[in-house]
Amino acid sequence: MSINIDPEKFAELVVMSNPSKFEDAEDIAKESLKLYINAYRLAERYSTIATNCYDIAEVIKELKKTDLQLK
Repeated sequence: MSINIDPEKFAELVVMSNPSKFEDAEDIAKESLKLYINAYRLAERYSTIATNCYDIAEVIKELKKTDLQLK
């Protein structure tokens, strides 16, 4: 079973839990946007890797069950 992370929710939580230390509104927006995009992409990459690993594990499990009588 793989863990699914919603990239949008994850990115929102990351931004909300990391308040900006800037005072200028534009600097705050830029920092928040950069953080959001990085968190979103990270969650997407994790999801892809987790899915691929799960799929590979399932294939290996099925191969172990199969009796290949190769000669």
